[in-house]
Amino acid sequence: MKSLRLYAVAALENGDVPALAEGTTVLSYRQIGALVEPAEYGETKLEEALAERYSSVLEQAFRAGALLPAPPGTVFKSKSTLSHWLELHYFTLTDALSLIEDHVAGRVTITSGARITEPDANKSMQALGAESLRLLRTHAEATVVLPLDDDDAKEGVVVRASFLLPSDRWQAFNDSVRVETKRQPALNLDLSGPWPPYDFVRMQFGG
Repeated sequence: MKSLRLYAVAALENGDVPALAEGTTVLSYRQIGALVEPAEYGETKLEEALAERYSSVLEQAFRAGALLPAPPGTVFKSKSTLSHWLELHYFTLTDALSLIEDHVAGRVTITSGARITEPDANKSMQALGAESLRLLRTHAEATVVLPLDDDDAKEGVVVRASFLLPSDRWQAFNDSVRVETKRQPALNLDLSGPWPPYDFVRMQFGG
């Protein structure tokens, strides 16, 4: 049995199987396909090379259409196991693909304009950052606030969030971030993307 690393589930046009990313194949089931490549079965450590490969594959495939990213390092024991999973979750996956079709994700990182050491000043920056998020949310269909780590705190990151946007509204959202940056001179707002909807997909593999 050959194990398969799953990168994503994609929508297939009329059941056709396109070449989505170099070095991968598509295991199709009706109107969806699993983007895969051979892999060793077992616990996978998300090392730098694998993380880079994961990002590269998804960004290539994302250009072709709607995509549900799998958690990095996801490996199915065999083709039959993955086929059964696609069949079992077919309607859930197609519903999810229909929701994110023609959508992109943008990540906004808000940092303070200067290094903040006083607790009260930090709370003030957090309040300003929360206000900016509320305004940006009005331009998105969904928002996820992302957790921060110790390095973020050292770098003055106030808040980081991901926004799900219709593809044709990407430039308008970019303009909104620029306007908010000018409105809040104490903060720096950095927008990255457009990305696949990493932060809006939670695949389940139990059972």
